[in-house]
Amino acid sequence: MYDHLDGLLALAGHHAQTVLVDLKMRSLVPTWVLVNDNAQVQIVGTPWDDEHEKNRVARKMRFEMRRRKTIAYSFVTEAWTATVEAHELDLERRELKDPMRKPAHRADRQEMVIACAADKSGVMLWRQWRIVRDWQDQIVRLEEKPFPFSVTEHQPQSWLAEMLQ
Repeated sequence: MYDHLDGLLALAGHHAQTVLVDLKMRSLVPTWVLVNDNAQVQIVGTPWDDEHEKNRVARKMRFEMRRRKTIAYSFVTEAWTATVEAHELDLERRELKDPMRKPAHRADRQEMVIACAADKSGVMLWRQWRIVRDWQDQIVRLEEKPFPFSVTEHQPQSWLAEMLQ
């Protein structure tokens, strides 16, 4: 049903596997694949150091997508994840009550590769892979893990969902 988005996600996963496992690079540059209305493809790496730079990159990429008439895209990056309990959330503001409970600060965090793919219709698909390291702290494989929701369920709040709007 969403073959074009599944294909973009498979490409994102293959890219992460190649960079982190096969080439043994220490990190994965946040990477976009943009597809325009003429089926032309552009790959863009967008490193950032902090939230301010990430917001700047998001604005620039949104502009580039409009300029290039992008109709579908994927995005892949490394991230920390952790399970959050309901009592930790401020539901009205849609954020954690205590910023120190963000995954990067938690002992129960997991190191992941996360990818999403979206198109102009507003459909967004997600995939994630757990980063597995050996005793020398080298990445040895990526294990795909199910995402906690599907296309038909509530999608996460994300700046990535707004890129083609």
